[in-house]
Amino acid sequence: MTEFTRYNSMGIALFYLKKTIGMMLMPIPLTLLAMCLALLLMKKCPKFAKLLLFCAILLLGLTSWNPVANSLIATVEHDYPVFDIQQPVDVVIILGSGHKDLSHIPSVMALGGSALFRLEEGLRILKANPSAQLFVSGYAAGMTEPHAKVMKQAAIELGVQPDRIKAFPLTRDTEEEAKSMKPYLEGKRAALVTEASHLKRASIFFEKAGIKIIPAPAMYLSSEKSDWQIDAAGNNKSQRAFYEWLGRTWQWIKG
Repeated sequence: MTEFTRYNSMGIALFYLKKTIGMMLMPIPLTLLAMCLALLLMKKCPKFAKLLLFCAILLLGLTSWNPVANSLIATVEHDYPVFDIQQPVDVVIILGSGHKDLSHIPSVMALGGSALFRLEEGLRILKANPSAQLFVSGYAAGMTEPHAKVMKQAAIELGVQPDRIKAFPLTRDTEEEAKSMKPYLEGKRAALVTEASHLKRASIFFEKAGIKIIPAPAMYLSSEKSDWQIDAAGNNKSQRAFYEWLGRTWQWIKG
């Protein structure tokens, strides 16, 4: 095994370890872990087990309650204003998200909700800049096609000329996206499109790579007016907040 292969294998292992740990620290997995631990400790430490069970129920309830969920996601969504299309750009970057592995349907229908919002905002900016290029990214992540390829095809289906699109199908996360795109962004003005909650962390990765970008938030989950429901939509908002807090903490630890 060469030094490069060993280093690459270690990088892949660390990538999936990071993803696994991050997944386990989301509200629902945390709740399930706490409940399982409470059941295991019920005979040996009944008081602690009951406290743990109560905390798990409280965590699930609060993170699924929309007033709390909206407050949590708002902490990571308002770093930047909506992109002003009067600002000229040379490149519109749409960061990778996710898609469904479905055949015999238009690519735009295969895109996940986040990817659709990102694509819509990216095309809004691209329309205001007729000579700009569109960069799309994202690896396969176990799917048949890389996300970048699906996103490129979706953009073509929505009227973008193929020669205006450059795909980066091997990038696994935002840090890799920034490093891969850097050689093509020297001296260019680029709009960086991603979810509002993800934009601060993404901007830092691009700035550290020496790329000047104009942030363009594509999707807001928080709401100024909140209903009082406890539901999966509320938990999804809390999950996004947890995910960004963890991501920003990891980014800070790495320096």
